[in-house]
Amino acid sequence: MSSRIRRSLTVTAAAIALVAAGAIAAPSPASAHWSCGRAAPPDIDTTGGHHTDFVANLRVGSSLRCLDVGDVSPSESLDYHCYALDINGLDTWTYVVSVQTKAGGWIRDDGLNDNGSRKWCPNQTQV
Repeated sequence: MSSRIRRSLTVTAAAIALVAAGAIAAPSPASAHWSCGRAAPPDIDTTGGHHTDFVANLRVGSSLRCLDVGDVSPSESLDYHCYALDINGLDTWTYVVSVQTKAGGWIRDDGLNDNGSRKWCPNQTQV
């Protein structure tokens, strides 16, 4: 076998081993989230008529680990900004602002009447 073919096979095998070991991996949406305490995301969702199914906590990031800063009731109309994943990549969260009180924060999508925003928040934190 020529040295050129051996070198090519060695490089290919090394690249496969690095990928398999996770050394070369691009961030995936599943590893993205909105970190606790970051400023509000941009308001890119222009839909309206949203509300919660029950009194829901507003949090300062897209995780139950983030501080609870208030709540919204089902009678409040909500303006959606966009959505993010939680830090574990399991649940989706929407950043909302109450039309009545102007309070804003993150609510897990399963607490929203329509399962939250359909607009992805840009510039999420990668883990």
